[in-house]
Amino acid sequence: MNFTKDFPNLFQFFGGYFPDADFEQLTDEDIVSEYVLEHLSNNNYQKIQGLLVDINELMDNIDNYWEEVGDEVNRYFKNSDEALKWLIIIRQELSKNG
Repeated sequence: MNFTKDFPNLFQFFGGYFPDADFEQLTDEDIVSEYVLEHLSNNNYQKIQGLLVDINELMDNIDNYWEEVGDEVNRYFKNSDEALKWLIIIRQELSKNG
C-alpha cells in the first residue's frame, strides 16, 4: 500500500494545504474552506467531489494508511481511530462547503 500512488489527489491536497497551517495559525476548517473557495471560484466542482470520493475510500482503508496521512498533514495520530476522526471532520467541511 502506498498512499501517494493510491490517493494522488489527496496527497496533493494534504501536502499542499496542511503542513504550514501551524505557522499561519489556520484551523483545519479554515484550510478546507480556503481550498473549496479557490476551486469553486474556478468552477472546479469535480475536484472537490473527487476528494470526497477519495476520502470515503481512504476511510474504509484507514488501517493501512493512517501513519502516512499523519505525515502528509503534519499531525500526530496515535492510531487509525484518531486519523479516522480527523478525516470525518475534513469530509464534513468539504461536504458543507462543496
